[in-house]
Amino acid sequence: MVEAAEVKAQVRRYYQATTEDYLKYYQTDWHHHMHFGFDRDLPKGGNPTEHLVRYLAGLAGLGDTGKALPDESPLVLDAGCGVGGSAIWLSRELGCRTVGITLVESQARMAREFARRGQALRTRFAVNDFQTPAFKEKSFDVIWAVESFDHSPDKAQWVKVMAGLLKPGGRLIIADGFAASPPRDASQAKAYRHFLEGWAVPHLCTFAQMREYGADAGLELSYEEDLSFDVLPHSLAIFRFGLLFIPWRWLKRSLGFSSTEKLGNALATFYQYKTLKAQLWRYGAFCFRKPG
Repeated sequence: MVEAAEVKAQVRRYYQATTEDYLKYYQTDWHHHMHFGFDRDLPKGGNPTEHLVRYLAGLAGLGDTGKALPDESPLVLDAGCGVGGSAIWLSRELGCRTVGITLVESQARMAREFARRGQALRTRFAVNDFQTPAFKEKSFDVIWAVESFDHSPDKAQWVKVMAGLLKPGGRLIIADGFAASPPRDASQAKAYRHFLEGWAVPHLCTFAQMREYGADAGLELSYEEDLSFDVLPHSLAIFRFGLLFIPWRWLKRSLGFSSTEKLGNALATFYQYKTLKAQLWRYGAFCFRKPG
């Protein structure tokens, strides 16, 4: 297994190098999300990435609590918050109190500014390691991990840490990629490697392993769903970015004007669709509940 410190450094370098690309090309500067979109029952003109957040909020049992007193609304930890998309939406639309943590100081600063502009009054952001977050046990009603769980080198241990941070009755929401079929030849193995390495992912676990991690941490599985079909249109749109950006990033990298992380990101946008279509991985959503 890759050392945790090495993975942490890789993830930090990746987001330091590529966040500006998300802002510019993924329209993150206005919707603030850095993850796949969800197309099932998407309203005409709706935003797929925000639609996924709305769907996951329903799985987590987060209704509109905007009229609740500040100290009574659910407290949500967005573990690996990027520039704050989920935390801001949950705060602004549902009245949740949210705390977002990221390894990258520039992301935390952006998230605070986006929250201020969006009048998300019940959210805050900090630089913190989501492997060992600096919070007391039994602090949160919901822990939210949308495409951050995959960065963990020891996924079983991460789930145990999150379980400790949940209040009794609290929920852990995970939406991410999960391993499916192994590569069938060298070409698929290369594509799968580019997909994971380009996005600073040490490895993916399977659905079965995810269930085991939850059970070993003392959590009850309340929901599990394969969302691969629903994210496939968005995966295709991301793939088309790769078609455009790989030659450009490769040229700039060879001339010393771009980073390895930016080129890797371009390769990952291309190969994520290829490997999803080949069923080497699938996109899943899980909700676990802490008894009590």
